[in-house]
Amino acid sequence: AALGLLPAAGLLSWAEGSEKNQKKEKRAWQDIPPRELIRRRHFPDVELTSYLVDAAAARMVTEPASLDVVVASNLYADILTDLGAALQGSLGLAASANLDPSRRHPSLFEPVHGSAPQIAGRGIANPMATVWAAALMLEHLGERDASALVLRALERVAREGPRTADVGGRASTREVGAAIVEAVGAEDKD
Repeated sequence: AALGLLPAAGLLSWAEGSEKNQKKEKRAWQDIPPRELIRRRHFPDVELTSYLVDAAAARMVTEPASLDVVVASNLYADILTDLGAALQGSLGLAASANLDPSRRHPSLFEPVHGSAPQIAGRGIANPMATVWAAALMLEHLGERDASALVLRALERVAREGPRTADVGGRASTREVGAAIVEAVGAEDKD
């Protein structure tokens, strides 16, 4: 079940497409078992709250700490993840993992912003989200130490720089990428 990735305790906010004019999105939820049954059976300590997508977006802005996990259809999740990335400073910082917990099908790891074709080849994309997505993939594959190493390197570069323009810097994609590679090497030696 998609909810298998939830923490043992916390708040799951269920942003579902229940507005009448979003019939296609609403159909996407018909394959999901009743949320209360899932919660009681697998996650008795998780509080489930249902929101319309506009209310979920408002809550992300006004009370972001109140949301640990948001489960949504592809359309709504795409919008809400972009909002979440912007709230943390840039679309170039947020990674995503689209997981098949059953592992019968491939999982997808990518930056929230996708491939950003409008800036491709210009050397201005922030590579941090892509590298973070790689760290998520490593963790998913059971390579926890490698994932932690990459995350420590990302944290170091986020603290010390260089930074791309989307987060107030002047560095190119290549320069930030090289700094991350260097930081991985430095963290590996520590």
